[in-house]
Amino acid sequence: MDREARLSALRSRVRSTLDAEQEEDLVVESIPGMTSLSDVERLSVQSLTWADGLEEDDSERIRMVAAVLIFVGSVLGILSGLLLLQGNPVDLLAAELLETNPTVDLRMQALEAESGNALEGLTVEWLDLETETVLQTTMTGSSGWFLFEGVTTEPRLLRVTGDGYVTSEIEMQAQAAGSPPVTMTPGSGTERIEMTQGSDEDWSLDDATKLSTAIGIATILTGAVGLLAGLEVRRAGKYRRTQYLAGIGLFSRGLILFGPALILLGMILLTFTREQFRDWEGKERVPDFS
Repeated sequence: MDREARLSALRSRVRSTLDAEQEEDLVVESIPGMTSLSDVERLSVQSLTWADGLEEDDSERIRMVAAVLIFVGSVLGILSGLLLLQGNPVDLLAAELLETNPTVDLRMQALEAESGNALEGLTVEWLDLETETVLQTTMTGSSGWFLFEGVTTEPRLLRVTGDGYVTSEIEMQAQAAGSPPVTMTPGSGTERIEMTQGSDEDWSLDDATKLSTAIGIATILTGAVGLLAGLEVRRAGKYRRTQYLAGIGLFSRGLILFGPALILLGMILLTFTREQFRDWEGKERVPDFS
């Protein structure tokens, strides 16, 4: 009886082993080009088959997450560009586009050159630089201040006259703020002064505004390219083209670093799902045991 029991147990173990080998052979035969594998190779094929099945289940979800990240980062870039444009003087931007000269209110002060005291009652004229036609006239107040409203920012001639003082003629461009005071010297005659603006070493408000406007427009354009990249991710058309478009979207600088970080993370996720793009079809991983 003991001998028969041992034989029966041995038959059960052999049968179990044979059944396991048949299951492994079925896995191997399901892969084209595979007829026989060693134990190590058989284990590698099973692991790879399991990983491919997992990738098929999650790859599309990862690609959608990448699309959302690129899209959100690009939207933040466009918003940043709009904020840059909104912070600029609207009149100055419109003037650049329409090739007209913006207008500002010119407020300056007249002081005596020697004592620095404010001078009241001086006649101040705003003239055309070429024809010297008087465009506006005013008088200095008790604190020496005078104001010209709505003057253009193109070069003009400012003339200040008063009894007992040298007439001061200043070639200048009106600025909304930051204009130096007019200093009047006791005496007679006329003194001509040229106030140059915007030289190579100077940095005016107009220059800063133009630069900020250019950066804002470039930010919006690169953000729009990033949006296109997000749409390309959803279409899963061309992998390299999508990555190039997303790379351009990095320059949208959404919230300085936050937007580019989202786009970069989306680009990294795309590298794990590139087999889903049409131009990568047929390039799936095939184990090579030769």
